[in-house]
Amino acid sequence: MARKILRLPSMSRVVAGATAMLELPKGPTYYKLIFRAAGTALAIAHIGQIRVMVDGKAVQTFKNLQRLMDINSYYGREADVVTEFAIHLYRPELVCAQGTNKGGAVDPRRLPAFGTEDVQTFTVEIDLAAGAPADITMSVRALVDPIPQPLGIFTRIREIPYASAVSGQVEIDKLVRGPWYQAIHLFKSDVTAVEVEVDTVKIVDAAKADLERCAKGASPAKRVPVTASATHIDFVLEGDMNQALQTSQVADFRVRPTLGTSGAIDIVTETLDTLEGA
Repeated sequence: MARKILRLPSMSRVVAGATAMLELPKGPTYYKLIFRAAGTALAIAHIGQIRVMVDGKAVQTFKNLQRLMDINSYYGREADVVTEFAIHLYRPELVCAQGTNKGGAVDPRRLPAFGTEDVQTFTVEIDLAAGAPADITMSVRALVDPIPQPLGIFTRIREIPYASAVSGQVEIDKLVRGPWYQAIHLFKSDVTAVEVEVDTVKIVDAAKADLERCAKGASPAKRVPVTASATHIDFVLEGDMNQALQTSQVADFRVRPTLGTSGAIDIVTETLDTLEGA
């Protein structure tokens, strides 16, 4: 059945200093949410943390609109602006092999969108800054498949703040184990190199420039590194989720970025997960 683009119910509490709330109707399978915002002198800084919630659990979290725009930009998705931006629930850049077709070639299937057949609630929360325009408005449309399907597996996005009192190489060993890691984004402007170690085996030992060269050469979907503000560790550059970092049987998992200066670093992880694992 053809996909549809539908106008969603009005958001509630679209008021400066409040948390705007979108309640998505259950039933469809959601691929993309397109937000349109307006207001006098509306700026990116006026739109704070964005949370996708399923049955009361935050399954995707973005620190603010700029973070959402940066993630979308990395994957080469259509450009966002403050008056029109999108949450991509479906991942066209990722595939999962599903056997072979009649000609004997691998038949790749795209990873699923967000099904709502078996969920109780599906909402999006957006924090609006106190300085947002008094006349701010927001509306939402969704690209959906009307055929219901269960939620199943989905891309979980976590925001993990970390602060280092020193420069140089630091060690981060508190990342969640269990899901399949698609990518880890390190949001700090002066990360110069990264190591990733799994059960004492070093699987990444690269300068920032090496990671960016591999990302730009990814196939079939080339990445667009947000080089001024982030360093990206992408485990599925070929789009094949069989290459994702599986951590369900991992006992020790460490990421060691090299920092030019001390200070805060925001770690954003993208994993293939289930609601039970969230």
